[in-house]
Amino acid sequence: MPVGARPGPVRLGWADAPVRLRGALGASVVGAGLLGAGAVVGLAPSELAPGYGATPLLVLLAVAAPVLAGALVLAGRALTGAAVLVGAALLAPGRAVADLLLLQDPLAASRPEFFVPTSLAEFDTRGGIWLLVAGHLATVVAGVLAAGRAGAARSSAYGIEVDADAAVSVAARRRALGWALALGTVSVVGLFMPPFHSANAFMLGNDLIGSPALNRVGLLLVAAAVLGGCVFAASATRPTTAVGVVAGVAVAAGAVTVPSIVAGLVVDHLRPAPGPYLALLPLLLLAVVIPRIGENHERAEADVTLESARVHLVTGVLGVLAGIAALIGAFAPQLVVEGMTAPVTYANRQLIPAGALVGALGAALLYHRWAAAVRPAFVVSLSAIMLVAAATLDAAFTGSSTLDTISVGPGVWFTCLAVALAAVAALSAAIAGGAERDDVDLTESAVHLPVLAPVAAGMLFSIGAFGFPMITAPGLVAPGIWSGFRLASWGLVLALVVVIGAGVLAVRSRPARAAALLLGAAGVVGVHALEFPLTSARVVDAGVGSGTWLSLACCLALLVGAGIASAGPGPTSR
Repeated sequence: MPVGARPGPVRLGWADAPVRLRGALGASVVGAGLLGAGAVVGLAPSELAPGYGATPLLVLLAVAAPVLAGALVLAGRALTGAAVLVGAALLAPGRAVADLLLLQDPLAASRPEFFVPTSLAEFDTRGGIWLLVAGHLATVVAGVLAAGRAGAARSSAYGIEVDADAAVSVAARRRALGWALALGTVSVVGLFMPPFHSANAFMLGNDLIGSPALNRVGLLLVAAAVLGGCVFAASATRPTTAVGVVAGVAVAAGAVTVPSIVAGLVVDHLRPAPGPYLALLPLLLLAVVIPRIGENHERAEADVTLESARVHLVTGVLGVLAGIAALIGAFAPQLVVEGMTAPVTYANRQLIPAGALVGALGAALLYHRWAAAVRPAFVVSLSAIMLVAAATLDAAFTGSSTLDTISVGPGVWFTCLAVALAAVAALSAAIAGGAERDDVDLTESAVHLPVLAPVAAGMLFSIGAFGFPMITAPGLVAPGIWSGFRLASWGLVLALVVVIGAGVLAVRSRPARAAALLLGAAGVVGVHALEFPLTSARVVDAGVGSGTWLSLACCLALLVGAGIASAGPGPTSR
């Protein structure tokens, strides 16, 4: 039982459920009916048959959330049932946007549960698409109605239970947050991967990058909802809410992934891909783990310190190995040409500062007295490897696709190894943070006011630093966020999100942690700023782009913020 939890949960059944929660259950039933009706009516002409008999499966997936929520309410777990509806509703907008592709360009949708095209001949989608969209909207309405106290009076049994003091300690919630970030991130990666492998020219199994715009936007919304739902559940003060939200997210994610899993197994010319499994299984694991995060919490402080030290040691070793792999990737050939010497490559040169930064901070984690202070900077710095590796792999894969005589070299594999080690190190660091006992309640609203101005400036500069070109030259079209989006752009997006996230956390953190976060962010931006001096020789008449100047300004602002944070007082509650 989590620390601070009452001896037994309060039973709140149908009689205690507020009117809005009952309305939410009704809306969820309507939504399930519409989704099921859309599957029954179909989306394509009768001559285009589904890849398999998916209608019973689609109906089962549609009714899963309302059936689970209703069963929980009838079993006296009304709060958990309401949370299931909220979790399922988080994914509904993204699912609706993705389904609209069936209306805009059904041939590009790749939805074998509805139809498998046999030619490139265009056809009109049937009315089932509007039933699907209406079902998603009804699911959103159900989640909105079930959120919070669901309209219950504060003096009612339901309202009292919702407003009761936290039943989970701050330390337990911090551990839960580490698990949520780790497993939620794996799930997001799975969503971005191909839903299946296809040998059918009319049924493409594209990943996120290769998907049409509507499907890409829908997947991004679903991924954001999955990660946001996991984090929200981990920060919930009541285990009943946490379990319900994760269960709702998992059920909705199952509606996205299970049809693709089955299609990969049974449809001709399709093969299973790991993406849907990676998207669904971590959420199921989180639903099992999160209610047990706070169990066995009363243990000796020495045991906690020992556990934290061991995890820090593992994290440090992973960081050092990631740095070494990045350095090898910087010097090893990225491309191999048959019968010729390896061509000169430039994008991988930034792996030198990125590997040195991560390796140095990883080595600092090996010293237990520094580990806790260094860890925030280390976690942020890992995005430098992701940033540079994305550009390196983009250049290598593009070069190897031009001629049959050109293939990727060993440097590519060491770069991939550095990315994998950095990802595992990030998960290990999250576990290390959760293993530490921390009595500071981070859920209170607090702002480190002296740091706010330079950090805000740094975050503003970072948008241009990662969004604008670093190098200008005649005819050069560099990868970007706003245009020219390709593999390297994902590194820019990730680094931008990490830097902004570090800034947001820094203004709400204690001085040492804030300084470490900002120094790590400055290191990432600094690695990015080195793109011009390290790689500008790849083009003729290269000039300094606006992104380089903004990177320098961002780095300076973050360093100023780190200096103020290390010297000033902690956050001020307001």
